[in-house]
Amino acid sequence: MIKFENVTKHYDMGNVGLQDVNVHIERGEFAFLVGHSGSGKSTFIRLILKELEPNEGTVTVAGRNLQRMRRSAVPYHRRNIGCVFQDFKLLPNKTVADNVAYSLRVTNQPARAIRRKVPEILQLVGLGEKMNNLPDELSAGEQQRVSVARAFVNHPSLLVADEPTGNLDPDTSVGIMQLLYRINRTGTTVLMATHDREMVDKMRKRVIALEGGRIIRDEDKGLYR
Repeated sequence: MIKFENVTKHYDMGNVGLQDVNVHIERGEFAFLVGHSGSGKSTFIRLILKELEPNEGTVTVAGRNLQRMRRSAVPYHRRNIGCVFQDFKLLPNKTVADNVAYSLRVTNQPARAIRRKVPEILQLVGLGEKMNNLPDELSAGEQQRVSVARAFVNHPSLLVADEPTGNLDPDTSVGIMQLLYRINRTGTTVLMATHDREMVDKMRKRVIALEGGRIIRDEDKGLYR
């Protein structure tokens, strides 16, 4: 699903994003991307989304070499990756249902499909009774569940979560992780960048650790150490 081959990304002033990174993440895997601030996690994710271009090496996502991708194909590429962020990124003046439906409308889904899919995905994330609420009427954990629902409603083959539990209390974080695990069980590849040591240690999934832009550890059923 994700392949980095000898990938290097340097920023202006010589700052290192990634340095000679090689990693393969298979379809259906659940992998954590860990490391301190500045270790390269955000660069890794932005390369997957083709928000950045590497200085050297090749990034391949779902079998497509991103360096050979035409600019006109980039929006389609991004629409096929579900994204969950720390700050939710919900539309404040839209209902829960409209926030989830938005990602279907931008892919030109027919109205009948939207009416069917939105209630289904909100039931999956435990918010079936809050379809008509606005984001500010929800708890932080519920807002993140809406974000997850929006990311998954198109059933993407890849879901990228960037610090999705960073603003949540421990109990709420567990609920979000259980939801991501359920999504992974449907066959979706999940890549989660996080600082949450306790959560990583509980999940015992693959751990890819970055430091100074380099991969210093890559272990199945690893711990955050």
